[in-house]
Amino acid sequence: MKKHIFLVVFLITTKVILAQESKYYFGISYGKSFPIGNFKDDDIHNSDAGFAENGKKLDIYAGNVLNESVILTFTFRYQTFDTDIDALFKDLETNNQGTSFTGSSDSWQTYYLLTGVAYKVNISEKFSFYPRVGLGPMLVSNPKFSITGTNGNINKEVNRSSKMGIGLGYEFGIGFKRDIGKNLCLIPTFTFSSGFVKISDVETTNDNTVTTSNYKPKILTFNLGLSLAYKF
Repeated sequence: MKKHIFLVVFLITTKVILAQESKYYFGISYGKSFPIGNFKDDDIHNSDAGFAENGKKLDIYAGNVLNESVILTFTFRYQTFDTDIDALFKDLETNNQGTSFTGSSDSWQTYYLLTGVAYKVNISEKFSFYPRVGLGPMLVSNPKFSITGTNGNINKEVNRSSKMGIGLGYEFGIGFKRDIGKNLCLIPTFTFSSGFVKISDVETTNDNTVTTSNYKPKILTFNLGLSLAYKF
């Protein structure tokens, strides 16, 4: 009888201990973001060209382990991309012989707040990978740029204002997890992120003519980063 009682107590205790294993994690990731398609394009004849260069990204994330395979994920992502408008200078100089152009441009800034799910696939006792998707609001700031052309006493100016727009962002990709202790793990990720956003009332000044329009940038990036997470 005592053996049976001991066995029952042991099984209950073991179940409680297992249930108390890490169900949550919190981490930070830093890495690179590479613009793709129109977002990278520097062709001024492409109205969707973003002139974006390779950028950087910072993720602050958390996860809730729902069961052995499914994890609910939460991610705040910040990205920044410098812009390259050299091709724009060359085109303006080609179409305006004898005029020398100089200028400057700011960077793209994007912010995501994503909620999603990841599915755990075990490779070994300490190593696994996670196909993942996420969806949520995004905030985008387009880069301001200013170009001035000089030809004798004649000056030509082209300027665009910077505005912020709100839209719907998403990501999909894969992550890997490698335990390095009881509470720490490495989680490198490889994801694509994009979204649908409208930036209203962007002003473009060409000499003395000001045009106001709505801008719908086609932001698509491939992101990779190495992160450290704490499990509790």
